[in-house]
Amino acid sequence: MELKRVIGKDSKHAMEMVQQQFGPDALVISSHKVNHRFEMIVAVDIAPDPSLIDVPDHQLLETPKSQTPRQRFSSVLHGETPVKATTETDRAHEIVELFKSEMHLLKKELAQLRSASAWRQELSEDETPIQQSIAQHSIPSASKMLILDAVKGITDPTEATSKIHDLFASSLLANDHDPLDLSGVHAFLGLTGSGKTTLIGKLVAQLVDASKANDVTVISYADDKLGAWNQIQLMCSKFGVKCFRCANPQMLETVLREIPSDHSVLIDTSGLGLDQTHQAIGAVVPDALMHLVVNAEIARSSCDKLLGTQIAWDSINVAQMTDQPDMWVLIDALSRQQDLQLWLKTTNAELHAPAELIEVDELLTEATQIFQWPQITPPEPEPAEAESGRQTGEETSTLEYLVGLRADPKDRNVMSASTRQRP
Repeated sequence: MELKRVIGKDSKHAMEMVQQQFGPDALVISSHKVNHRFEMIVAVDIAPDPSLIDVPDHQLLETPKSQTPRQRFSSVLHGETPVKATTETDRAHEIVELFKSEMHLLKKELAQLRSASAWRQELSEDETPIQQSIAQHSIPSASKMLILDAVKGITDPTEATSKIHDLFASSLLANDHDPLDLSGVHAFLGLTGSGKTTLIGKLVAQLVDASKANDVTVISYADDKLGAWNQIQLMCSKFGVKCFRCANPQMLETVLREIPSDHSVLIDTSGLGLDQTHQAIGAVVPDALMHLVVNAEIARSSCDKLLGTQIAWDSINVAQMTDQPDMWVLIDALSRQQDLQLWLKTTNAELHAPAELIEVDELLTEATQIFQWPQITPPEPEPAEAESGRQTGEETSTLEYLVGLRADPKDRNVMSASTRQRP
């Protein structure tokens, strides 16, 4: 049975409507006044479904959906069984791949350290305190050997810092393009949690402060992470900036066609499948600039994955540069990639704190702060040797006091003097 609702001018009129619609045998469940009208609730039989007549009971039961058994971590780690592609499994496989590559790089690092151990043993006796301080830090072995060789024989921390600057400054490039002059399409890519959305928010805040809110558009592209789109919406509504969500290249092409060509388009992307995202955006917008966002203390495996491939980056942006960050993994990788340029850095998640241009000298200065340089104390002056013979100062010695040599000759007793001179 199912319930029906009938409303009339009064109870008589409502009963007539019930009999007309549902017959004289209709069952009235309740009746009462509603807004000066009369309401009746009627129970009506449901017409039987011919397709369900004479069907066995077991066929009428709902078949539970088959659940995919949850895989063990060991099977995923060793690639024993395939997994259906989803956002969660893609992220899990990315973590596993990063773990594998990190272990591979650590083994390679240990091999390099073993090969350099003989060289270190020869120099161990002549090592300065500065070299010992550098050797204690876990920076990449290639850069460590270069630094140790550059500061050989140096005992002044200021001179050692200058040598390190000269060693890496020529191989690090920086882009001085003003963020307020942004135009065209800019895509920001990076691993999950690297700070892409925060950097975009800081750029939007800077452009809004420069009265360019109507010339900025933010696009969230293929990011299915929980809360990612809501975060973009809240940020853009706060600054009064337009935003769109695109799930595939076709939607991205449609949205970009509706945006004026003189607008600054900032594209936020997912942390998964960076190479596919790079190719997809490049296919839709060939002249789009691709910016990589990395953490200041990036892992070796992540750095090798992002910078050691054939993906072309227009700039490298460093996020979460806290006090004294250990950036030597990133510096080591950038020094071996001559075509990469540093651009912007962020120090916190506050959107109103602007993104700053990266300066190579400042970057190297912050990187060398992790070295605990030994304190150099100036030598104490040697005490002055006392002059031999009679003292010539103002103080009276014991001998002068006893003999009276400092007495004024005018005060001497003439009689005593003549007496002394008598033969």
